[in-house]
Amino acid sequence: MRGDDGVGPQLVDVLYDKLVRVTYKNTDGIFLLNAGTAPENHTVEIRNIKPSHVIIVDAVEFDSEPGSIHIIDKEQIDNFNLSTHTMPISFLIKYIEDSTKAKVLTVGIQPKEMTLINVLSDEVKKSIEELSDYLVKIV
Repeated sequence: MRGDDGVGPQLVDVLYDKLVRVTYKNTDGIFLLNAGTAPENHTVEIRNIKPSHVIIVDAVEFDSEPGSIHIIDKEQIDNFNLSTHTMPISFLIKYIEDSTKAKVLTVGIQPKEMTLINVLSDEVKKSIEELSDYLVKIV
């Protein structure tokens, strides 16, 4: 991963810990998927799960403060640089919506560092904590 580009996989790990090890919430019907840099490789899994909702979280360049969290309108998504994916995320969103009828929400976190290091910035780590706490509350 390239620095803060690892925000999605790290969020999955933090959410898992909070949902399973901390809150002991009933997680039936909640699926966490670390799709890495090629989420299109997981479309069969997503389609088989038949989700009602899908939340995509990724590092997104907004030209805002590092760690800023933004909800991205699907009609505007191609206007932003979504990290290092091999396929435009807009294609994936359309596919998920068409094949599963799920509602898709895309959340972007402004990266601070996208160089070839394997460490997240403190700002992005803080945003992961905040976002994971929020998601745990609403599930």
